[in-house]
Amino acid sequence: MKLYERFADKEFHTSIATSFGIDFDAYENIVLPRLRGAGCRNNLVLADGRMLTHALCGASALPQHAGRLYTINGISAPGVFHPKLFLQAGRRRGRLIVSSANLTTPGLAGNLELAGMVMSDEPGSGEQQLVAMGWQYLSRFLKGDQQATTAQVDWMLTRSPWLAKATSATGPVGLADGTLAALLTTGQTSGIGQRFIDLVSEPVEHLIVISPYWDPNLAALSYLAERLSSGEVSVLVDPECAVFPKWALGKVQGVRLYDRGDFRKGRFIHAKAIIAQTATADHVLVGSANCTLPALGDTDFAGVNEEACLYRRLPPGSMSDALGLGAILTSERQLDPATLPDLDVDEELAMGELAALNPGRFECRVDTLTWHPADAFNPAECTITLLDHHGKPMPFRLSPLAGSGYTQRFEIGDTQDRPAFARVQHEDGRVSAPSIVTLIDRLRAVVRETSSRPADNALRQLDDETEASLMLLDVLGVLERIERAEPSDKEPFSIQKARKEEESGASAYRTLSYEQFIAGRRPRTENQLPHNSLAGSDVSIVRSFLNRVIGLAADERDDEEDQAPVPTNAFDLGDETGDGQAALDAGEEFDTKKPGREEEERERAEHRRVAAAKKATKEQIVAAVATFSKRISERRESGALDNHDVIRLRALLMIVCTAAIPVATARDSKAKVSRLQVLPPEGDPNSWPTVIGRTLFELFGGKTPGIRHLHLTAEHDQIPDDILECWATCYWCLQACLTAPVSPLERERLTRYVKPLAERAYLLTLPTNAELLSPDVTGLMSAMSEAYGGRLGIEWEMIASAHRAMVESLFSKTVRHRDTVS
Repeated sequence: MKLYERFADKEFHTSIATSFGIDFDAYENIVLPRLRGAGCRNNLVLADGRMLTHALCGASALPQHAGRLYTINGISAPGVFHPKLFLQAGRRRGRLIVSSANLTTPGLAGNLELAGMVMSDEPGSGEQQLVAMGWQYLSRFLKGDQQATTAQVDWMLTRSPWLAKATSATGPVGLADGTLAALLTTGQTSGIGQRFIDLVSEPVEHLIVISPYWDPNLAALSYLAERLSSGEVSVLVDPECAVFPKWALGKVQGVRLYDRGDFRKGRFIHAKAIIAQTATADHVLVGSANCTLPALGDTDFAGVNEEACLYRRLPPGSMSDALGLGAILTSERQLDPATLPDLDVDEELAMGELAALNPGRFECRVDTLTWHPADAFNPAECTITLLDHHGKPMPFRLSPLAGSGYTQRFEIGDTQDRPAFARVQHEDGRVSAPSIVTLIDRLRAVVRETSSRPADNALRQLDDETEASLMLLDVLGVLERIERAEPSDKEPFSIQKARKEEESGASAYRTLSYEQFIAGRRPRTENQLPHNSLAGSDVSIVRSFLNRVIGLAADERDDEEDQAPVPTNAFDLGDETGDGQAALDAGEEFDTKKPGREEEERERAEHRRVAAAKKATKEQIVAAVATFSKRISERRESGALDNHDVIRLRALLMIVCTAAIPVATARDSKAKVSRLQVLPPEGDPNSWPTVIGRTLFELFGGKTPGIRHLHLTAEHDQIPDDILECWATCYWCLQACLTAPVSPLERERLTRYVKPLAERAYLLTLPTNAELLSPDVTGLMSAMSEAYGGRLGIEWEMIASAHRAMVESLFSKTVRHRDTVS
């Protein structure tokens, strides 16, 4: 197969790739753009931990997108971590590719490699069982303490519930093409070699072995030949490569060597294949395992490497034909072992030294750095240096925070730049290798599914809008239904959005009530980096729209998206590429045809027509508020309020503000009002101050206010921006009700009913005067005044003064109460 073409296949949202070595240029230029271009945006890489350190020490160019667009974890193994698996999961289907190729330029664009692919579409099929077994194997290495990968796995399983429910294969399974297959991985009591021999279970007429590396004494080859009792053993070698221990041939009976000749000439044979030909079948083993004891094991030894291979039982002679071996395994191509060059034993990497250079793992959420130290570096005796994406030290200040066990946490200060790497220096002078800093909040923002057509259609309605209208609630309803995968007339299947902990284990993060969250929060800092609880969700686009309406710039830019490489020329990684680096530099361009201008304009005109038809009447707005109140009441009873309810509240308040008729206009019968302005200021049971109060009551009023049942995930240790923006919108709306230039009688009524609600809302949301008067809050309130205050005849100075007075009054009452109690 042409492996690079498979990376561009659609219908998958997640990929997990494993490799012994890693070349960041290769992964970020060949693999990643194709995955993301196909909508697969949740990407994880697992590599041998020491080889990852080797790459970060200069064997590879430093990564530009690791920890931002994908995660990479170093894995430890008794021998080496050596599997080459590529698992992808989608809503309905999964795929497993088992190959011999590393995630390096030679592996992806130069060597001759072999791969087998299994596609799972049908529940309970043999293919699905193999994919499930692949996930079962990979999940062994994804149970660490890193928040980012835990969240990625949780995100995958909520969108591929079939994967958690699927039965894993425990032996050979039948495939749709009528053949048998099995996934053989290490971690079992017997080795891959022994299990392959058990699967053959019939006389072998011819054993063919292809391997780039061998035991010095050919122990694994000898074991296979002896146990399979093959009368003929054929080994394909490249006489120009000094990798075969010819002097050990005397220990293996019946071995014949064959010259590869022009077979894929110019490419190093990195493929691994064992083909046991019998009278009834070709028993084939392909994957990561070299013909060595550490990889395959023997009767009494399971091996020490982590490996993964695919077993296939195919019609007799079919594998040999597929690889074109018939033209090679001939008497004319047979080699005299004496003509082979002596074995050139390469100097092995100092794996122990590389392990000692690993400082551990680093993660960063907004301005909180978490360090999971490696054993070689005692945190009490080390200092941390943060590095930019060039690997250069950056200015910063680290302030210790409470940690958990051996894990260290710090607040990053004195910089607005995000770290890409971290390095540790021990007080004895030892300096670690760089370690990738995974930016949890950035990763969360980019890990999302490709928007469905209903989501795209809903969001497109916002393109030409400049005001908050009831259409926003329709958009939020569509997006929320899609995210929660609730059934609708157009969605015949239901996929649960959030897994229940009792059904599938703990989620990536536990949830806290808002009261618990506030009690454990960390104060926001000056020049706070963006922190959005809706990141990675299409609903976040609605938040950006609301900010745009009141003149606030978007603070969440996908910089890595813009910088991510997009290949430009086609190249063949499957069979014909001779120069891997040249191919890597060339790349390939995807089909990115855009709809014609006429079609686009027609769609926009249709959306404008729909939007115009949805401009609200007073009755529609009142009904929307009643529906929202009912929603909050019902969700309060089940304790299920979340950030979707908060963004919906903010949208509804801004819709009411848009619909508010100014007092001066209401008093002038000749004054013209916008067709959007339908709510009078007074003299009506549905005046806009009354409707605002009604909107907020279910959340902040009554004996059991809804906010007490609002839950946020514990991943946040500071109040997220989208939550804070909603609270500031609430404060502005409440103060607008209290300062509107209405009649004295209406003023008295509003003061009697709205002021207690406002005071309670203040105390339940941000219970300190510093937070209530922070620039984050007053800045958004000022923007609300700029957007709505002028048209309502309410000056910002009045709102700001009333807001400050209420805060000071509330907290002076609190102080007096404390004094009285003491």
